[in-house]
Amino acid sequence: MWAYEIAQKIIEQRPNQEVYTIATGVSPSGFIHIGNFREVVTPYFVAQALKRLGKKVRFIFSFDDFDRFRKVPADIPEDYAKYIGMNYSDMPSPFTKNESYAHYFEEVFKSELEKMGIDVKNEVDFIYQANEYRSGRYKNKIKYALEKRKEIFDIIDSFRTQDAELGERDKFFPANIYCSKCRKEAKIVSYNEKTGDIVYRCECGNEETVNIETCRDIKLQWKVDWPMRWQEENVTFESGGMDHFTKNGSHDVAEVISRKIFGFEPPVAEPYNFIGIKGGGAKMSSSKGGVLTITKMLNVYDPHLLLWFYAKYKPMQNFALAFDNDVIRYYSEFDRFVKAMVDGKLDDGNKEILSFTGVPKDYVNYPSFSLLATFLPIVAYNKTVLANLMKKEGIDSSTKYYAERLARAEYWVENYGKEYQVNLLSEKNTEFYATLSSEEKLWVKKTLDIIDQDYPTSEEVQTAVYAVVKYLTEDPQELKKYQKRFFEILYNLLLGQSQGPKLGIFLLAVGAEKLKSLLVF
Repeated sequence: MWAYEIAQKIIEQRPNQEVYTIATGVSPSGFIHIGNFREVVTPYFVAQALKRLGKKVRFIFSFDDFDRFRKVPADIPEDYAKYIGMNYSDMPSPFTKNESYAHYFEEVFKSELEKMGIDVKNEVDFIYQANEYRSGRYKNKIKYALEKRKEIFDIIDSFRTQDAELGERDKFFPANIYCSKCRKEAKIVSYNEKTGDIVYRCECGNEETVNIETCRDIKLQWKVDWPMRWQEENVTFESGGMDHFTKNGSHDVAEVISRKIFGFEPPVAEPYNFIGIKGGGAKMSSSKGGVLTITKMLNVYDPHLLLWFYAKYKPMQNFALAFDNDVIRYYSEFDRFVKAMVDGKLDDGNKEILSFTGVPKDYVNYPSFSLLATFLPIVAYNKTVLANLMKKEGIDSSTKYYAERLARAEYWVENYGKEYQVNLLSEKNTEFYATLSSEEKLWVKKTLDIIDQDYPTSEEVQTAVYAVVKYLTEDPQELKKYQKRFFEILYNLLLGQSQGPKLGIFLLAVGAEKLKSLLVF
């Protein structure tokens, strides 16, 4: 499993590390989408792998809530444009009272991590960057960066394709200050290394002198802030979006600043690819609205199944989370792997992947997502009828497993799966029936004999349907051909297509009366 590969690489490069600090983080710019979750789960899996290899691990999660609010996400009121330029911790929540913008979204995301099975109280060390900056923790490093500003400029400039403008180097400062009047980001215009005085000028017209020793509204720019925190937290490993890892990109710059300015060997790094949504393909963004949060995904997907995607694909492998009919396929595949694991029949590779999902053995008690999603609309969403139907499949509808799986199946069908529903024909398919041979018409008549009987299980109905054409041959291969043709005939007469749900339970679900209305010619 890829997390072990990365863990082994970390140990080889840092063999004498007493504590392996694994870092991740997000900016609480809005609802945090499922793509951001890869930012968390990639290092989380690596941390788990290191622990399993006997290493002491610290897993830190930074909320970059001292970052500047850059634009209004589509899910946020438009009038929040007035806060652009402020940091997230100084803005009010758009949905609650007496709470900051940052705190609201941070708490939402933490609750989602818990839903995914991450123990946020015992496994994660949360760091709130607004608190860290304002506590003065980074004061000396900010002071040092200001003193080294020209060297930092030269490093950044060496990665640029355009030459610096005349005087740009002298005017460069690797930090900004939040204005004391409007609370928005302002530019530093001068710094006196002897006195520590900083003069900043804001677009609101405010110009002010503050001192590095007491100012708590100063923040390092991203490409300097990043390596500064590597050193401060002694970070061993960190992942990041592939956009940061492009040639001469922000990670390349940060690595050089880390070595040359802060004297710290950068952490082992692993880029990750972005996640698509089947049918879309665009990179998810918190600023574009309709964000697919973990909460929204959990309306459809079991958390262990979601973790399975992240566990089985290497960080740079792209994958898409589906909302179309592939949801049924994903559930069936995952259920099959878990059952094989519980039965001791799963190969070591897939067993290792499943171990990172935290899936328990009692997961095998969940009923088939496919059955519930397929037959719920067929029985017109009558859950009593569905429960009785599932009983004939040997499924107990009184369990929590049934209730949880049914809730997700119902949500999927209602919100995403309507076009994939099985729809009975409203009238007889006389045109197709006319193409049948007299022998084939006899098969249809025998089907009517089957549906008039009472069967305690759907499997017995299935057996009876299979038996309809058994008189034709004793050759197993020939019999399969006849059975396939027979099934195609029934599906065409009932659905107008050549395929459909498992026939035994399908016939029970439709009911004798409706079947006769479509099969009696």
